[in-house]
Amino acid sequence: MTRPRATANFLRLVAVVQILTFAVIFMPATWIASWHAWIGLGVMTDTPVFRYVLRGASYVQGAIGVLLWVMATDITRYRPLILTTTAIYLIGGPAYYLIDSIAGIPRPWCIFDSVFCFVVGGVLLALCLLSSPNSKHDG
Repeated sequence: MTRPRATANFLRLVAVVQILTFAVIFMPATWIASWHAWIGLGVMTDTPVFRYVLRGASYVQGAIGVLLWVMATDITRYRPLILTTTAIYLIGGPAYYLIDSIAGIPRPWCIFDSVFCFVVGGVLLALCLLSSPNSKHDG
């Protein structure tokens, strides 16, 4: 498998994970509340702002997945966007840890968010560094 193809396939994998977050938009509030309690955050507040942020964030995460899928269609053409995405994920590692910690999210979740961002950013960085910007796209 060539590196552009590996990059495209990795982007597709991350895209699918991101796109799956669209499901939260349509998830019944009782399921979300049960999950909230299950991860140890207690009773979930049911305010309009909380519902807006939760479902809005799910929409944005899913939309990012769609963009990643589009970028995977032409690794050469979208290389600047892929490099930007790489930087966003790498910065997201410490950013998500800080955000989650301040929000009072359980430590395992903070670590998961942070590590996920670092792994995605690190793999993308490695694939981009190993791929020539002039290589023909075959993914």
